[in-house]
Amino acid sequence: MTFKELSLGYEAMKTKLLLIFFLCFFTINIVDASEILQLTNDTESIGFPQWSPDGDKIIYTSSDLETITSGDWVVDFWMMDADGSNKTQLASGDTILGLGFNNPLSPDGTQFLFISNTTGNHELWIMNVNGSNKKQLTHGAHLENNLLGLTGRWGISWSPDSSQIVYVSASSENRNVWESVEINSKKEPIFNISKVSKDYDIWIVDHDGSNNLKLTTSGKDNIGATWRPDGGKIAFVSNESGNGGIWVMNKDGSDKTQLVDGSAYNIDWSPDGTKIVYAKVDHENYTSNIWVMDADGSNKKPLTNNSEYFVSQSYSDWSPDGSKIVFNSGSIGEYEIWIMNSDGTDQIRIGEGLMLQWSPKGDKIVSTAIKGDILAISVIVLDEELVSRPASTLASVPESPPEKTPGFSVVIAVLMLAMTFSLERKKRI
Repeated sequence: MTFKELSLGYEAMKTKLLLIFFLCFFTINIVDASEILQLTNDTESIGFPQWSPDGDKIIYTSSDLETITSGDWVVDFWMMDADGSNKTQLASGDTILGLGFNNPLSPDGTQFLFISNTTGNHELWIMNVNGSNKKQLTHGAHLENNLLGLTGRWGISWSPDSSQIVYVSASSENRNVWESVEINSKKEPIFNISKVSKDYDIWIVDHDGSNNLKLTTSGKDNIGATWRPDGGKIAFVSNESGNGGIWVMNKDGSDKTQLVDGSAYNIDWSPDGTKIVYAKVDHENYTSNIWVMDADGSNKKPLTNNSEYFVSQSYSDWSPDGSKIVFNSGSIGEYEIWIMNSDGTDQIRIGEGLMLQWSPKGDKIVSTAIKGDILAISVIVLDEELVSRPASTLASVPESPPEKTPGFSVVIAVLMLAMTFSLERKKRI
């Protein structure tokens, strides 16, 4: 073998090694990252997790599937440490139906909201975190649809100072039309699929039940109300214009302004209140993508660019410092968890689950995993490069695939690989 042949063989091997390196580099953006800890066992259905204001504990609900009656799902409220230890039952009762995807714990960590049908109607109630002092807040509301698990679709939301609550009241024309799911060889009614068409309005009430006022009276669908972090504005979804869209208003219902025209949902304010992230629907492909805009509706920009049929990017949640966003991606029945920078760059898959919420400390994400017929809570302990700075104030609790286009780092890798092949070709010529 000549020296030239040896040299060419060496260069070919070097090229193969470079190819392997770049392929490994490419896969960094599509594999699971960080550590995933399952905190609850598989003996009952557990879900709807919420971090305590200080990020040390997780509030969640527990339910026995046998307690489903006429579509109502009786739950108990529990609390545990962020590592799954010290599980403590906070409240239980035959008429406590939870709050669906909505966060029950007040921002100051002292009270719970829950829906109860003890009066024969689905009303909003409040109690202390230890289960004492239960009090009915609404009278004549229709909140059953908040229990369907359609986050961002209906909406019950605490004001940042814990003094007020906005909620959506809607009534079903036929409350007994339910979609059944087979659980342990037995069909159980899970989702109310009745046509909802009356009293689709947003209300506000003080935490003591006083000053219960209707904020929208247009006769149109007004749902998904979400407070701005400073409590000055409320964003919501409305079809006031006839085409759906995102609106904002003052907390007294005045100065309603449309920001987005077209089907959108899952409104989430950035921690500093300057931006809004949301999911925008593409009815042609039956997909949704995550968009961001300034708080006044300007500078709209897509953060994901999915165009596959029946694949959705949605259910986003900001990191405490506003630098990153966690979101769900997948087709029907798939709940991949992805993280990206707030400008849409560096998208990385970190696991599977739904009901995502970033810890106020910035180092973990809690989610609910589907384990066969039940739900279980898991915490993702983030790798260092994914950790966010903590929230500015931490209160204690009283006793595309997004798009299938390579990211910037992958483009660089491919370009370098192309340059390597080009140099090898020149050498052989």
